[in-house]
Amino acid sequence: MAIGGTSHACLVEFVQSSRMRRFAALSMAALLGGVAFGSTGSAAGDMTDPVRICGERDALLEQFATEHDEKPQALGLGADGGVIEVLVSPEGGWTMLVTYPQRPTCVVAMGEAWVTMQLAGDPA
Repeated sequence: MAIGGTSHACLVEFVQSSRMRRFAALSMAALLGGVAFGSTGSAAGDMTDPVRICGERDALLEQFATEHDEKPQALGLGADGGVIEVLVSPEGGWTMLVTYPQRPTCVVAMGEAWVTMQLAGDPA
């Protein structure tokens, strides 16, 4: 099955390799002091006990804008009171942040191949 002229297998391979490079770059930036850690795992990326990337919201937004050209595209209020923000780059890279009152902002997910879809009920 082709997606926009690209086979699904090629897209999956691209996303997986991009995700590993991105995770390695963010982990290295955090180790070098670019991001504060609330670490529950090693920076080597043990996926059974992942590294948490947390810090001051404005500093994280600046870092993602500078290093990955990602800017806020969407936000919402989670059921637990956290504000969820999605940052997206023109190339499709994305990062999801969560911010709670009186706590640091943390990265909860990141990836590639972001696609913005039309909201239900919006005119075409």
